[in-house]
Formats: sequence, C-alpha cells, structure tokens
Amino acid sequence: MGQLAYEASTGREVEAFSTTDSEWAQICAAQKGAFLMPRSAWPAVAKTSIRGLRFFSHYPGYPGTLPAPESYAHTRLKIDIVRALRAQGFTANLEVHGTAPEGDDWVADVLALSADGSRVAFEVQLSSQHLGDFRSRSDRYARSNVRVCWFISEKPVAWRLTKALCYENREYSRLHGHLVGDCKEIVPFAIQLEGKADYPDPLPNVRFGRGPHLQRLTLPQAVTGMMSGRPTWKMPDWTWEPTA
Repeated sequence: MGQLAYEASTGREVEAFSTTDSEWAQICAAQKGAFLMPRSAWPAVAKTSIRGLRFFSHYPGYPGTLPAPESYAHTRLKIDIVRALRAQGFTANLEVHGTAPEGDDWVADVLALSADGSRVAFEVQLSSQHLGDFRSRSDRYARSNVRVCWFISEKPVAWRLTKALCYENREYSRLHGHLVGDCKEIVPFAIQLEGKADYPDPLPNVRFGRGPHLQRLTLPQAVTGMMSGRPTWKMPDWTWEPTA
C-alpha cells in the first residue's frame, strides 16, 4: 500500500491523495498495467478505503516481498505534513528513496527542499522503536547530507523514547539534578493520537521541547520551523529559536 504509482506509458508519477475526483475515477478504470508500483514496476491497483483514503497496492500475484502496510494514522499524518510544506511554498514529496554514500538505502516518509537547496526528511513513527534504531536511521540521513526530524505519538513512542534517554543519561541526572529526555541526534515532534487506526479532526497541536522550552505548535508552524532551522540543541535540551 502506498500513495505513489507511475503511468506505464509516460513514466509520470501519480499521487493518490492529490488527484482530482475525475482523475482518480480514470485511474481506477484503467486497464491492468497502465499504472505501476514504484521500484517493483508491478501493476498497481488503485483503491479507496472505507474511510475514503485513496492508495495504490500491488496487483495480486506479486512474487516479491510486499512492503509492510502503513496504518491509517501514519498515512494521514505524512500526507498532512507534505500538504503543509507545499502550502508554505516548499518542494515536498512522499515516499522518496535515497542511498547513503556507503550504499545504505533509505525511504523518507516526506522529503523537502529548503530555500538553500538542502534536504530535510520528515519521518512518522507511531510504533515503538528502539533508541538505537532512532539513532542509526538518523545517522544514515546525516551521512546522506539530509537533516531529519521525527513526528512521533506521545504514547507509546515519545514516552518510551524519553524513558530510554533518561536511563541512558542517569549519571548526568545524578550529577546535575536534571532529567535528560532528549538527545542531539533525534529532533522530536510529539503529537497526541488515540491510536494508529484513528486520526483526529482537527489535528491537535504538536509538542516540541519540554519544561521551560516547551512549545505547542500547529503542524504548519512545526514543519516551517524545521525547514528554517528553528530547532536548536543546547545541552541538555532542544530549544525553539526565534526567527531572525
């Protein structure tokens, strides 16, 4: 399941979420093989979920390993991130593939270009992930000269990430009397979601930072701030720097 397919005859990329109703109807009525899935080049099937979410999937019979399905909330959030970026004038795309200099592949949920041409990846993580995986994936982007931030659910992801970092930094906490729940390598934006099968309307504000540095931001404010470099690491906390 994904948001992208390619028109076989022209190579034109098609986004399920951004097509008009008439375009989507034509895609759904197209013959098998008219549209292909990215990378595998297997025939794509255009579908609409019972909640009205449009997406592409591999036509039955694909012999390879299918990508893991994304949750409804994951897909909706990354679509809203790319829409917010585009509304602010940034070039932003979904499901962008890349390769680190050492040959490691990555797929960004959203990849955007800043005004100076540098790249920023926006990763949505709504399932628990080991601290080491956060770091290794962030490092892979860094080696590709891509800045990255993480949009994570307050529970369980942000809560467990904070717990892991506090445990890792227990000696610092003992010496300074300050719990360290963030780290320089991981830029976190946390959002309250009831579950991966649901998506709130309207979307709640995004939390950035903690304690005296806590910011409650709309999604457009969060993504625009990330693009302009407002998140700043000042040991032991992330801060949200004012615009110049």
